[in-house]
Amino acid sequence: MGGNKRHFESIDRSAVPHTRKGKHYDIVEQILQEIGDLRSKKALKIPRSALGAAKLQHVRAALSRASSRENLGLATSSDDEYFYVWRQE
Repeated sequence: MGGNKRHFESIDRSAVPHTRKGKHYDIVEQILQEIGDLRSKKALKIPRSALGAAKLQHVRAALSRASSRENLGLATSSDDEYFYVWRQE
Protein backbone atom coordinates (compact mmCIF):
# COMPACT_ATOMS: atom_id res chain seq x y z
CA MET A 1 0.00 0.00 0.00
CA GLY A 2 2.91 2.36 0.56
CA GLY A 3 3.53 2.73 -3.19
CA ASN A 4 0.14 4.27 -4.03
CA LYS A 5 0.35 7.77 -5.41
CA ARG A 6 -2.05 10.20 -3.74
CA HIS A 7 -4.22 12.37 -5.92
CA PHE A 8 -5.34 14.68 -3.14
CA GLU A 9 -3.58 16.83 -0.59
CA SER A 10 -4.00 16.13 3.11
CA ILE A 11 -4.43 18.86 5.74
CA ASP A 12 -4.97 19.05 9.49
CA ARG A 13 -8.62 18.65 10.43
CA SER A 14 -8.43 21.89 12.39
CA ALA A 15 -7.91 23.69 9.06
CA VAL A 16 -11.11 22.28 7.54
CA PRO A 17 -13.88 24.91 7.29
CA HIS A 18 -17.05 23.93 9.14
CA THR A 19 -19.40 26.08 7.14
CA ARG A 20 -20.08 26.17 3.47
CA LYS A 21 -20.69 29.04 1.16
CA GLY A 22 -23.66 27.69 -0.77
CA LYS A 23 -25.30 29.31 -3.74
CA HIS A 24 -27.78 31.18 -1.52
CA TYR A 25 -25.05 32.59 0.74
CA ASP A 26 -25.10 36.15 -0.60
CA ILE A 27 -28.87 36.72 -0.37
CA VAL A 28 -29.06 35.05 3.06
CA GLU A 29 -26.20 37.17 4.40
CA GLN A 30 -27.84 40.31 3.04
CA ILE A 31 -31.15 39.40 4.69
CA LEU A 32 -29.47 38.63 8.04
CA GLN A 33 -27.59 41.90 7.96
CA GLU A 34 -30.70 43.93 7.21
CA ILE A 35 -32.87 42.05 9.71
CA GLY A 36 -30.33 42.95 12.40
CA ASP A 37 -30.93 46.64 11.74
CA LEU A 38 -34.72 46.29 11.63
CA ARG A 39 -36.83 47.93 14.32
CA SER A 40 -39.34 45.98 16.36
CA LYS A 41 -42.68 45.23 14.67
CA LYS A 42 -41.16 45.64 11.18
CA ALA A 43 -40.58 43.09 8.40
CA LEU A 44 -38.35 43.05 5.36
CA LYS A 45 -40.32 43.12 2.10
CA ILE A 46 -38.06 41.47 -0.47
CA PRO A 47 -39.10 41.39 -4.13
CA ARG A 48 -39.06 37.79 -5.30
CA SER A 49 -37.13 39.03 -8.34
CA ALA A 50 -34.25 39.86 -5.93
CA LEU A 51 -33.84 36.12 -5.35
CA GLY A 52 -32.79 35.63 -8.95
CA ALA A 53 -33.12 32.08 -10.20
CA ALA A 54 -33.16 30.68 -6.66
CA LYS A 55 -36.32 28.88 -5.64
CA LEU A 56 -38.07 30.46 -2.68
CA GLN A 57 -38.14 27.23 -0.67
CA HIS A 58 -34.37 26.86 -1.03
CA VAL A 59 -33.73 30.43 0.13
CA ARG A 60 -36.14 29.91 3.01
CA ALA A 61 -34.34 26.70 4.05
CA ALA A 62 -30.90 28.35 3.81
CA LEU A 63 -32.17 31.30 5.84
CA SER A 64 -33.56 28.93 8.47
CA ARG A 65 -30.22 27.13 8.81
CA ALA A 66 -28.29 30.40 9.05
CA SER A 67 -30.67 31.96 11.57
CA SER A 68 -30.50 28.80 13.72
CA ARG A 69 -26.70 29.07 13.81
CA GLU A 70 -27.09 32.69 14.96
CA ASN A 71 -29.82 31.80 17.52
CA LEU A 72 -32.06 34.26 15.73
CA GLY A 73 -35.75 33.42 15.57
CA LEU A 74 -37.12 34.43 12.19
CA ALA A 75 -40.50 34.04 10.58
CA THR A 76 -41.26 34.24 6.87
CA SER A 77 -44.20 34.62 4.55
CA SER A 78 -44.61 35.18 0.84
CA ASP A 79 -47.07 36.07 -1.85
CA ASP A 80 -46.80 36.16 -5.63
CA GLU A 81 -44.49 39.19 -5.64
CA TYR A 82 -42.70 39.41 -2.29
CA PHE A 83 -40.84 37.38 0.33
CA TYR A 84 -41.32 38.75 3.87
CA VAL A 85 -38.94 38.15 6.77
CA TRP A 86 -39.18 39.36 10.37
CA ARG A 87 -37.77 38.59 13.81
CA GLN A 88 -40.00 36.60 16.10
CA GLU A 89 -40.52 38.47 19.34
